[in-house]
Parts: sequence; structure tokens; C-alpha cells
Amino acid sequence: MTEHQPDGITDIVTNDQDSDEIVLMPSEFYNQPIDLMTGDNRNITERRRGLIIGAKSRERVIDQLEAGTLDYVIMRVQRVLPDGTDGALPEKLALFLQLDGHAQGGFESVWDETLQTSTTGLTISTLSSLNLPEQFGMWFLTVDQTNTKVVLFRGRNNYRHRIRLELMNTDASSDIHIEFVEISRKRRIAKEGGSNSSSSMGDQMGY
Repeated sequence: MTEHQPDGITDIVTNDQDSDEIVLMPSEFYNQPIDLMTGDNRNITERRRGLIIGAKSRERVIDQLEAGTLDYVIMRVQRVLPDGTDGALPEKLALFLQLDGHAQGGFESVWDETLQTSTTGLTISTLSSLNLPEQFGMWFLTVDQTNTKVVLFRGRNNYRHRIRLELMNTDASSDIHIEFVEISRKRRIAKEGGSNSSSSMGDQMGY
């Protein structure tokens, strides 16, 4: 379900999981027309708050068939759950950000014997161990504490076909708490049949 709001923010709520195929188009759009394009210049910021992902579960935050430029993705992950109890360590969160045919960490699934499922992307634990510097086009940590992680992807990265962000809790038994995740991008072209765009051409106001 997609909730349209007049202030330029769209909250996308879905529990669908993608398969492991490497594709530029969201699989649920295959049977819809994708050969038509509409100029759709707008700045879009999407934020989700209080996101709880169950053990060994995935959450698709965004998956759009469009052309544009990613500005940034930022999220704050906490160990403490909203009810005050301890959940999974923030380092257990896996990040998969696809911009057309690019995804840091690659597209290949890695089988986890403990979880008895496959994972994609990079875990926050990996980012912490790599100690990557702040840079464009890569995930890095601005806060790296045991119980709190703040992860940032600063872009200005262009994409022509697809933008997708999926998060996975790789903890085998506990929920993980994402206090907020925010994505900012500039859309240039909406691909008809694969976009939830509903504006007229030249509309700068967003949803």
C-alpha cells in the first residue's frame, strides 16, 4: 500500500520479498507496460519511522522503476525496541541498495547456515570492520556505537531504470529497530506502469 501525501513524502509499506535474480525492473511490474516514459521532475524525500523488522526477515523500503538522481540515504538503528526491551544489535542489519546494475556488496546471495536463508548486500557489522571513510557513492557510519549505528549513503548517483532499497535483519531470534530511514532523490523520468507517479509534467511539489 502506498499512501500519497501532499507534502512531498511518500511512505511505502510492503512485506513483499524479491527473488535473487539480477534485474533492472521490479518483478511485480513485468506484466505491466514499461516502454512508456513521462517527464516527471521533482524532488522527493521519503521517511519511515519506528520500523521493526522481525528475525530473519526483509523489508522493502523503496522499489521504483524510474530515472533520477539519488541524493542520500540515512538511517539510525537502535538496539532498544520501542517497548524498552533489548532487540538485535544494530550491526545485524543488512543493507541492499540497488541503482540500476550497481549495488555495494554485489547482487550475489550468500547462504547463511545459522539463519538457513540467503542474504544480500552488506551488514552494518561489515561496514564497521571496514571502517570506510566518508565518501560519495558508498555506505559509511557516522555513529558507530554498540547499541546505536547511524548509516549514511551520500549519492548524487544517477540511475536510469531502477532504485531499490531492502533491509534485512540477520539476527536469528530478535527484532531489529530502525528508528528512522530517510531517502532523498530527484526524479527526472517516471516509467509508466512501474511508477506510482500521479503528477502532471512540470509539477515540482511531489506527492
